[in-house]
Amino acid sequence: MSPEHATRGLSFGEIVERYDRFRPGLPEAAVDWLVPSGCKTVVDLAAGTGALTRSLVDRVEHVIAVEPDPRMRETLGRNCPDARAVSGTGEQIPLPDGQADAVLISMAWHWLDPQRAVLEIARVLRSGGTFGVAWNHRDLSVPWVAELDSFTRDLRARAAAEGPEGTGAGPPTREAMDPPTGSLFSVLTEMRMTWSKPVTAGEIVGLLGTDASAIALPIDARSAVDEQVAAYVREELGLSGDRTIDLPVACRCLRATKNA
Repeated sequence: MSPEHATRGLSFGEIVERYDRFRPGLPEAAVDWLVPSGCKTVVDLAAGTGALTRSLVDRVEHVIAVEPDPRMRETLGRNCPDARAVSGTGEQIPLPDGQADAVLISMAWHWLDPQRAVLEIARVLRSGGTFGVAWNHRDLSVPWVAELDSFTRDLRARAAAEGPEGTGAGPPTREAMDPPTGSLFSVLTEMRMTWSKPVTAGEIVGLLGTDASAIALPIDARSAVDEQVAAYVREELGLSGDRTIDLPVACRCLRATKNA
C-alpha cells in the first residue's frame, strides 16, 4: 500500500461515530456463505468499527478483529467485547502462521496491496482455510439510487475544485480488482445478492457522508454537501422526518480455499 493510500484508508477514523452509526453490515445470508462449516477461529481484516465482527461473534468461537486505526479500534472494542481487537493491516497481520480457519475482508480490499496481502493471508490461514472478500454497495442499477449517487458525486467534485489547493477529494477510487489467488488458493467462487434497508432522510445523508470522497473534503465543505443532499432527498424523494424508504443494496462475495 502506498503512503498516500494508507493515509486515505485511515481517514475514516475522523468520522468514526458517523461511520459506526450509518455503515450497514453484510446481510446474514452473505455471512453464512463466507464462514466455513466448523470454523473455530476467524480473522476480520480491516474490521473498522465491527460491522462484520458483530455477526461473526454469534457464529464463531474465536474472532480476531484486525484494524490499523486506533479510533476505529476503540469503537470496535466497545461494540464487540467478545472479539479480540488488535492493531494490524492486511500486509502485516499480527498472528502466528496457520492460526486461522478463515480470513474475511468486508468493504476494505481496495485499501490493500493485493500481492502482499494475499501472501500474508495465506500465511495465517491453515491448509484448507477460507479466504473471503465482500463488497456491500448502494445498488446503482435502481434509477433513483443512481441519480442520487450522481448528484452527490457532482457536489463533491465541485466542492473539491472550489476548496483550498491540495484539499480536494481527488479522482474516484478505481473499482477494486478481485484478489490474485494464484497457486496459493483454489479458484474463487462468487455469490451475489441484493437486499434492502429502510432508511430515513437523515440516514441517507449520513450514509453518503461516509464515502471516501466525502471524507476527503474539508469539514465545512462536507457540511455544505450534507445540506444540499438533504434538500435533494426532501424535494426529489419526498422524504423527511421519520418517513423511510427502502434503500436497495448490492452485495458481492468471493471466497477461496487455501491449498495444502
